[in-house]
Amino acid sequence: MYIYLDIVEGFACEMCGSCCKNNWLVTLSEESYQRNARLFAEMGKSEEFSQIFIPITDHKGLEEYAYIAKKTEGGCWFLAEDHRCNLQKKAGHDHLDQVCQTFPRYPMNTTRGTEITLSFSCPAVLRMASRTTPFRIIRSEVCPIAMTPNNEVLHVYPEQQLAWNPLRYYFEIEQHFIDLMQYRCLSIIERLQMIHDTVCAISCLVQDDSFSQQITRIFYSNYEMLDTKMEQAPTLERDIPDRIIENFFVNFIFKKPFYIYGLQPALKLMENIWQRIEDARRLVMNQANDIECTQMMIMTVELEYSHNRRALLESYKASQ
Repeated sequence: MYIYLDIVEGFACEMCGSCCKNNWLVTLSEESYQRNARLFAEMGKSEEFSQIFIPITDHKGLEEYAYIAKKTEGGCWFLAEDHRCNLQKKAGHDHLDQVCQTFPRYPMNTTRGTEITLSFSCPAVLRMASRTTPFRIIRSEVCPIAMTPNNEVLHVYPEQQLAWNPLRYYFEIEQHFIDLMQYRCLSIIERLQMIHDTVCAISCLVQDDSFSQQITRIFYSNYEMLDTKMEQAPTLERDIPDRIIENFFVNFIFKKPFYIYGLQPALKLMENIWQRIEDARRLVMNQANDIECTQMMIMTVELEYSHNRRALLESYKASQ
């Protein structure tokens, strides 16, 4: 089964080169590192290879054996003036590491199947996210994109958690948070407050055999509250920045941060992201600048929490 946000279906790379200019490390697996070593040796460029592909000596994570150096002026070593990849020109798309083959697609291996969304650090994705209609979750037996084997960025198996661990019920929690974030009778900050209150309520539950029923009661209580609000106030027509922020946070939730980091840390990250976006938006003077500012801040924070996760975790630990 493939489960994905519908935004995945309409994406096409615009060849802007932005992803190759970002301030993030493109990491490689050991197999990819050795594959490139053989390629450069065949070309008689082993010395150049050692300057480009830098082994990671400590704090290695999944598929983090080495990284690709950047040019002095910034950008990937292989980025050409036409925004094309010189390594791909030389050896073909299949030679690239999984990061470069897949980005900005974000595949995840879960109990439910392969789940896929996109990274909001891509300008083309941000433009798609300015649409009026909410994101939809699609379930299909057909994969919406071409994928290489074993290229998932993370693995999510909630059933491995204890019966009174909230993460055992992660998929139900994720869907509920998405429902709250897409409830347009509330402002963005009111939706975030509901997620905040829900996390706090779950954290206070009694850890016994009734744990799942307690979570269900919290959800029902929230839905009843929302039904009451809907009767009192109609759905509001949101401006473009609010649409982008809503869709960004839906995508954020779908990328499983509440499973990766835990409920409280992911909530703190979400609230910090919101505060940074709002702080930046207060400085703009008109709607056109507001849209651009919102997009730029979302790209910045996406790079931090999704692509520079190690630095983010160290920053979070330091703040505790």
